[in-house]
Amino acid sequence: MNTQFAKLLQIGIIVEDRDAAVKRYEEEYGMGPWNLVEFGPKLFPKMLVNGEPGMVIGKFAFCKAYGMEIELIEPVNDSPYKTWLEEHGPGIHHIATVTRDNFHDVIAEHKKLTGKEPWLHCKEDNGKENEGMEFAYLDLTKELGIFVEIYNEVRKGGLEA
Repeated sequence: MNTQFAKLLQIGIIVEDRDAAVKRYEEEYGMGPWNLVEFGPKLFPKMLVNGEPGMVIGKFAFCKAYGMEIELIEPVNDSPYKTWLEEHGPGIHHIATVTRDNFHDVIAEHKKLTGKEPWLHCKEDNGKENEGMEFAYLDLTKELGIFVEIYNEVRKGGLEA
């Protein structure tokens, strides 16, 4: 059987306070350095969230560790991330993978197999069809116990599946 997941790139963890979490990872667990990013309108002036104009605002931190990336997400605005944090508390939220098939085909297959739209689908709205950042979280919590993030671009790094 051929897996759809060709490479594990990232483990995404939703946290209440990015800066406190980074400090804890560095000082208590020796993990770092971290790249701190503010995700929002300055980085992506126009964004489509689940097909509608919107914005996901958050404080993110990225660290290369164990052959992949660890991502910390502190939601700032009302968003699916914030709702998830309120409902579940901090913790592992998703894994990100490189997929064997192209982005839109994987989403279509996900809908066919599960009957669900992506939990979150964000696209940089730059007016060009296949350019700019685009990512989606496939809700596989019932099937695999986790969300799986996929990208509409080539990502490097990570561990082979």
